[in-house]
Amino acid sequence: MDIPVIDLAPYLEIAGRLSGGPADLPGQLGSSLSELCGEVSRVLRETGALVVKDPRCSAEDNDRFIDMMEKYFERPEEFKRLQERPNLHYQVGVTPEGVEVPRSLVDEEMQEKLKSMPNEVQPATPKGPDRKWRYMWRIGPRPLNTRFKELNSEPVIPEGFPEWKETMDSWGYKMISAIEAVAEMAAIGFGLPKDAFTSLMKQIEWLTAGDCMAGMHEVVVTKRTIDAVKLASEQNCSLWRVSSTLFAHVASDAVLKPLGHFASSPLADKYPPIRAGEFVEQELAVINLKGSKAES
Repeated sequence: MDIPVIDLAPYLEIAGRLSGGPADLPGQLGSSLSELCGEVSRVLRETGALVVKDPRCSAEDNDRFIDMMEKYFERPEEFKRLQERPNLHYQVGVTPEGVEVPRSLVDEEMQEKLKSMPNEVQPATPKGPDRKWRYMWRIGPRPLNTRFKELNSEPVIPEGFPEWKETMDSWGYKMISAIEAVAEMAAIGFGLPKDAFTSLMKQIEWLTAGDCMAGMHEVVVTKRTIDAVKLASEQNCSLWRVSSTLFAHVASDAVLKPLGHFASSPLADKYPPIRAGEFVEQELAVINLKGSKAES
């Protein structure tokens, strides 16, 4: 399946001047940008994934982040575990390997969906907890008052990394900016107000009553991966694979519910109103980040 690359530059040039409701936007966007927004919503609906090009993000920004994280993950395990916060559902600091359980390992409905896929594209079913490490860093201000303190805790900064906060925030805010542009374009493409998603940020499946399903991803090892490992070994470089994954979602105390015309969808009953923090806590419980270990 080919997923097109969406260049955000044309939309960014006009985004700040857009106003009015869904009926007013096509005239301001013009046919080309209207079609591009429609393409964003179509690809999200059909694949749950999107590839974008943002002129505000550079390879140097990404390299700076990855270099720092490689340096961190190369540190001994006993050092990294100093940043572990199981009592906060691992929502800040480090999550060691062997803690998080892939949802596809415990979600029977998802397992049935995977089994129904053609063999040539069927993902492998994990056999146990994730072997990856993760470092959670919040991007954006913390709410002054919240029912979900564990989801909005103070950040954890490891010793010996004076550049940590600036590097994390710089790259994180650029990714958030890209997501906000995509969220606006998707909202327009879905026939909703431009800020329908960004005013909340987004758990888009819930907000569209399942019209745009949550996407899953699978990390695979290819020949190119093996070649890259070999080259890194020969050059005495880090063998840690670092990805800058960012979860952009609704503020914890906001209510998730189908928006606009999606509220009258036949599937809307499957998506009853729920606070975003409750939704996140349910997800964390499923993947073993909130439970007996976190509560001990």
